[in-house]
Amino acid sequence: MRSRFGLNRLGFRARVLVAALLPSVAIALALAVHFTSTRIADIERALIDRAMLLTASLAPASEYGLFAGNIDILQSIADASLRERDVNGLVVFDRDHVVLARAGRTRMPERSVTDGLGAPALLESTDDYHLFAAPVFSVQARPDPLFDDGVDAPAVSRLGVVVVQVSRLGSAQARRELIVSAALITAGGLLLAGLFARILSDGATAPVRALADTVRRIEQGDFSARARTGARGIMQVLEDGINRMAVTLSGARADLEQRVLDATAQLQQQKERAEQASRAKTQFVDALLHDLSQPLMAMGLDIRTLKLRLRDDESSGLLTRLERSSMKLENMRDVLLDVARLESGATQPRITDFPLGRVFESLRLTFEAQAAEKGLRFELYPTRAWCRSDPLLLERVLANLVSNALRYTAQGAVFVGVRWLGNEVLRIEVRDSGQGIPPERIDDVFDEFVRLPGTDPGSGGRGMGLGLAIVRRLCTLLGHALAVRSRPGRGSNFSVTVPRVHAFVPAQVEDELQGLRRLANRRVALIDDDPAILQSLQSLLASVGIDVVSGTSPDFVLRQLRQAGAPDFIISDYQLGDGLDGLSAVRSLRRELGEHIPALIMTGLAATRELEIELETHGIPLVAKPVRPVVLDAVIGGLLDAAEEG
Repeated sequence: MRSRFGLNRLGFRARVLVAALLPSVAIALALAVHFTSTRIADIERALIDRAMLLTASLAPASEYGLFAGNIDILQSIADASLRERDVNGLVVFDRDHVVLARAGRTRMPERSVTDGLGAPALLESTDDYHLFAAPVFSVQARPDPLFDDGVDAPAVSRLGVVVVQVSRLGSAQARRELIVSAALITAGGLLLAGLFARILSDGATAPVRALADTVRRIEQGDFSARARTGARGIMQVLEDGINRMAVTLSGARADLEQRVLDATAQLQQQKERAEQASRAKTQFVDALLHDLSQPLMAMGLDIRTLKLRLRDDESSGLLTRLERSSMKLENMRDVLLDVARLESGATQPRITDFPLGRVFESLRLTFEAQAAEKGLRFELYPTRAWCRSDPLLLERVLANLVSNALRYTAQGAVFVGVRWLGNEVLRIEVRDSGQGIPPERIDDVFDEFVRLPGTDPGSGGRGMGLGLAIVRRLCTLLGHALAVRSRPGRGSNFSVTVPRVHAFVPAQVEDELQGLRRLANRRVALIDDDPAILQSLQSLLASVGIDVVSGTSPDFVLRQLRQAGAPDFIISDYQLGDGLDGLSAVRSLRRELGEHIPALIMTGLAATRELEIELETHGIPLVAKPVRPVVLDAVIGGLLDAAEEG
């Protein structure tokens, strides 16, 4: 409940102080006002009485002078009156209102006022003075009753009037002094009352404040705090209750802390086991991916080399089928690599502006034959739109969506196209005529290892259930909106929204493997501890006219280069065995043969983000195995461009 006087805003101690001080203040002020006003009235009354007595005494003293017409006597009386305290002046005039004597300053009253006077009276009062007047009568000797029988009383005659003006300045000064004295006395009394009230309030509130301080310390976690007020009665009961509460809370906290310590120890053990399992899993995945990457890369490079050498139709068809099978294996390996990199945080987007047509063309080359094998129509609508994203990660998103569409479509078609939504936004759509997704499973399809029933076995199996999970993670990483619409039995439509940018004309690519061909008739140092990959990559480079100096160890390659001369480019695997790594190999070659030699490093590891950051400080890009020839060509071309500009 709120107080009408705002006391709720005051603390407990202040309220007690106010309660103790307020009556004293009220009584002191009332007494000061009463006695001061009474004393002021007494001073004023004393002035009037004294002036009235003086006026009354001057009237008979002036009788003789008025009767005899002796002006000197009257003037001496007037001058003598000025010696009286507070007298401003005196005037004596006769019955005809003729002034006979005057002293000081005196205001003359009207004749009509003085003619009717029968006794001394106060005629006028202002802030500065009082004006008094007394009639002067001539009285003959009264007859003695013992000796003057039958004699009449003498007649009384009016001789004149005495007027006295008294100043009020003295009484005003006395009033001011009285008010100041009263104020000082009252203030002193109030000060003493305040000190006494403070002592009383401190004594009354000290136990309460001690209890409040104990409660505050307990609230802050100090359960060893105990209240010791020395109070009696209800305060003693409250003190005992607070102390018992502190003991109970202290025991509860100790029990809770022990339980937390036990739970923390268990969690720490579980965390260590989980970290150990995660490290073991990471090591296993790294080893698995590395072992998969080596033969896959060698196979891809060999197939590419054979395609460059064998141009007849029969060989080209056989190599195309082999390349397709190799790409399927690489896609499965890429799925595992994507999951491992996303979980470890190694995948980081590199945003740039690029034409969507380039991504669409890569999708056509990758999936056109697979769609034809299933008897499906695979259409990519041509587009000249440009977008802003990471081209490799966006291609991975669309490749997973297309692969998923082909897997779950038994007949009909798969379409890939782009719509301009306005506001500089593009929506890339992958639409199929497959089995569709039940409404209750729409949100589930993006979870890991979720596979819908009804897959056509001819599509290569049901997959691992990771494709759409990777799509969602990559879209989140890129900041692209992902949506799906589906009707069971009619098909599905997956869409990805990307920012649209204005196109610019890129440099025209004249021939295939243009970046590698720029190293024709130039020397390249090649280091890889896998002889199969070393041979395959050496064959690819040699097929475009590159002088390759290769070996499985940095020391062997360095000895060869000392005789052949410094290379124009360095290609090295990261894991070289015997505790060696690709960065150390590149740095040793650069240190002896030239610090500015362009270089790239290949790896089959999954968690590569920290490695990428370390290599970037040395200007060395990291390429994931298995390295496709087109990727190798693009990276080498970019490094050569940067070297020429530098």
